[in-house]
Amino acid sequence: MKIMIIGVFGRAGRAIYREAQRRGHEVVGVAHRRHKHPVVDQLILKDIQALTKDDVKGFDAVIDAVGAWSTQTEVVHTLGLAHVIALLQGTKTRYLKVGGANTLYTDSEHHHQLQEYRRYYPRYMQDLCLAHSIGLEQLKDSHDVLWTYVTPPYNFDPAGHTTGHYQVTGDEYFPTPDPSDGQNDYISYSDYAKGMIDIVESHQYIGQQITLFSGNNPDPSQRY
Repeated sequence: MKIMIIGVFGRAGRAIYREAQRRGHEVVGVAHRRHKHPVVDQLILKDIQALTKDDVKGFDAVIDAVGAWSTQTEVVHTLGLAHVIALLQGTKTRYLKVGGANTLYTDSEHHHQLQEYRRYYPRYMQDLCLAHSIGLEQLKDSHDVLWTYVTPPYNFDPAGHTTGHYQVTGDEYFPTPDPSDGQNDYISYSDYAKGMIDIVESHQYIGQQITLFSGNNPDPSQRY
């Protein structure tokens, strides 16, 4: 398969790139600037909002792994997302977004989200939470786009071990008052990357928000 990874030099992007390459896929990375490492064989140096229809033409999947954390860059989760899905509208190319756990619903009626729990997402993170929430709503409101919003759990560990195992759930997470006591709230980047490429290969979960997790946080004193 031919896979594009936007944000290929970020931690999630690198993990997904390695997994896709390991399986023999043709992988093209997108980044807004060149990095000294790691080596990416095929690289498009463009801002996400500068991508064109010709850039995304012929891909089986576009994975948006952009990690933007500041108030200056978080618009990529809204404006950048909107730009890419407009390019993909009406095509057979899938769009998979590395989502934010803050968007998970904490009640079965879907009135509340995890971002409302300040012990999980304090005030300084609320702008970023809002950007992720808006981006998800843009996907839900889109038409003729083959999207999947792939949410990691609250604890998303860049240095965690590769177990090769993960589980898939939906768009709900029922938290405990203390984030350190959470259950089924953990996955390593490498296991998440495995799940992401499995989803691409299996053509599953189109038009859905899902969560990938591997189990409980192995070190509850740490948050990721």
